[in-house]
Amino acid sequence: MKKIITIEEHFDTPQAAQLFNENVGTGQNPKPIYEKLIDFENRLRYMDANGIDMQILSNAGNSPQVLPGDLAISACKDINDTLAEVIKLHPTRFAGLATLPVNNPEACVEELKRCITDLGLKGALISGTVNGQFLDDPKFLPIFAEAEKLDIPLYLHPGYPTNEQRDLLYTSEAYPKISSMLISTFAWGWHMDQGLQMVRLIFSGIFDKFPELKIISGHWGEFVPNFIERLDSISQIPGVGLKKPFSAYYRKNVYISPSGMFTKPQFDLAIAEMGVDHILYSEDYPYLIKEGEVRSFFDQMSISLEDKEKIAYKNAEKLFKL
Repeated sequence: MKKIITIEEHFDTPQAAQLFNENVGTGQNPKPIYEKLIDFENRLRYMDANGIDMQILSNAGNSPQVLPGDLAISACKDINDTLAEVIKLHPTRFAGLATLPVNNPEACVEELKRCITDLGLKGALISGTVNGQFLDDPKFLPIFAEAEKLDIPLYLHPGYPTNEQRDLLYTSEAYPKISSMLISTFAWGWHMDQGLQMVRLIFSGIFDKFPELKIISGHWGEFVPNFIERLDSISQIPGVGLKKPFSAYYRKNVYISPSGMFTKPQFDLAIAEMGVDHILYSEDYPYLIKEGEVRSFFDQMSISLEDKEKIAYKNAEKLFKL
């Protein structure tokens, strides 16, 4: 492989972590992960040792996006400014996705414009729902409109479920509380939640409104590729209101990535459903650290070298204008 660019790699700052802990207080990163999130020199050494030429950095999970009120606006600006400074120090090794105060759509649009036009970031990442509200609500339309206008992708990343969601869907007297936490987050729940986010957006007509909008979905598409044919059959029922089958929007406007889930059956399904031009590459550092597998996974791919290089870096270079 000539090059590898991974596109879902996370960072944090001590200031942002402290704000999150003081105002949200749940889901803090364990110390070993936190230390990797803030240490860029060790990150570079890791990238060198594992053949990763560039990471596209984002702040996810414990995002300032979830902070209350105006605090989210200032905190997102601070973390975006920090990200831009890190990229200036290492412009060939890092690019970045903006963190946005999505709970205030007007401020979110202004921060998105600033991040792309002034800071040189390459897109934005939104973590999960917004105070339990899905992004198909009409009040969020200006965010998608601005992303299309700026011609940048939005990465829809999982976020923590609300307490009400966890209690209803994942808590049980039949297993320990830790099982509830794990099932509701990275084992299952927030992936289903983010897959539902995508399905709702497409059925809301988001790509009829914004036909050039580009959205990225990690973890092999958060279950959606498994159900494309089923969703197609439903999307064509009279009265649903979509101009095209579900798959036509998904395969044109959505890009998917493994997020460190380096498993051949899922890759084979992704290729079958999406085609090579809409697959990006990612490790999900430091939440998943796949030493040795980042490059060796390409050996399992039964595709041409040209197609491997599209997944490894060419698709990312084109989408993010690197």
